[in-house]
Amino acid sequence: MRWYQTAWGVALLGLGGLVLFGLLAFGVITVNFLWQIKHGQGDFLQQQVYSGFTSLQVKNQSSEKVDRNALENGDFPFLGNPNASTTIVVFGDFRCPYTKEAWPTVEKLANKYGYKIKVIYRQFPAESIHAGTTKISQIGACAHSQGKYWAVHNYLFAKQDSLPLYLAAEDLASLASDTDLELDKLTKCLDSSATSIKVNRDYADGFRFGVGGTPTFFVNGKKLEGVVPWETWEKYIKTL
Repeated sequence: MRWYQTAWGVALLGLGGLVLFGLLAFGVITVNFLWQIKHGQGDFLQQQVYSGFTSLQVKNQSSEKVDRNALENGDFPFLGNPNASTTIVVFGDFRCPYTKEAWPTVEKLANKYGYKIKVIYRQFPAESIHAGTTKISQIGACAHSQGKYWAVHNYLFAKQDSLPLYLAAEDLASLASDTDLELDKLTKCLDSSATSIKVNRDYADGFRFGVGGTPTFFVNGKKLEGVVPWETWEKYIKTL
């Protein structure tokens, strides 16, 4: 009688089969887990709402599926690798204190891991909450057209508490001087309907994809709201 025909042989083969099945199951679960993380669906980003969020006065009821092409592709200011497989889109408001709070963490993320992520900033001026914020967003769009977006971006957040409700000519002159913008071009840009259209497009895209306030993030199309902690971001990025 061969060994595998004995009682102990059958038991050993059965045990080996169970071990092999367990290893295969573990492998499938692990691969699926890593795939979810890579596509922004892993445990590190399971929490979709974080503290620190300015909600619109009227709840956004849009249920349109996120179109990543419309969300991510366009002439938007960005940090990091333009060809990265992971894209983080930020919808923010220059007058929103929570967007201001969240941004340094996102900027740090882009500076440290920019070789494998792309961070896009899009405007979501909630005029009903922060009066005058649409004009501030237009200044950002005009700065982008002059190739000076990030200098103005940082300036506007730094001056958030001291900016007047509506910027007068002298305020624009001071801003242009401090950020090396050409004032004449800035003034003409702010008077252009194309600038309004550009900012309105950002807002409209955000609204139709379910943005209900600021800051809102889309990580490869998955929505997160509020001030996401550095530890959460970094754990996620390290899995990519």
